[in-house]
Amino acid sequence: MGLLDFFKSKPPARTSLEQLSYDIAYQILPHYVFRQAKQLFDIVESSSETSHFLFYHLACKSLSIPSLQEEAGQYHWHQFDLDANHSLLVLAYPQPVAVDLTGKSVKEITQSAGTWVIAPHFSGVVRDKRNEHIRYYVLGQTSMGGGTVLREIDDMATNANLGAGPAPDLDNFVALMRQRLEALVV
Repeated sequence: MGLLDFFKSKPPARTSLEQLSYDIAYQILPHYVFRQAKQLFDIVESSSETSHFLFYHLACKSLSIPSLQEEAGQYHWHQFDLDANHSLLVLAYPQPVAVDLTGKSVKEITQSAGTWVIAPHFSGVVRDKRNEHIRYYVLGQTSMGGGTVLREIDDMATNANLGAGPAPDLDNFVALMRQRLEALVV
């Protein structure tokens, strides 16, 4: 190491996959869901491998950090028909590091803030094919007890807690989306 190497700026710290996933679920993806839904469905339905990690790359770009192929490959889109009139796109995020703040004091939680992220497991975009109405859901971690929570984000960026969710499994999430749809239709 040369004498002046000490003064060179250091590269930014690598952002965790949990933080990147959080940014995608709550900041980047909602923009596309509510402002460019047709393009989003077209991109995912194109079956292009790049559609799987497009939003990962956008998250990295927003933070001015390089994309890593091995990280990008952990994001996957899935498509489902919920019924004759509704389709579902699901973005599956990388398995997050478990967070459980149960039993921690407010002081401990405050002191550890920034060392953990309540990351998402899945984002789900439900589209009514008849009128193109969109609903956007995120199944994420809870901060206490190790469970999951279902949230709905609307086009005004309102983030509503819909309560406890199922185990973070794709089939469970799709079943939950079907149940939500049936409850809305009735």
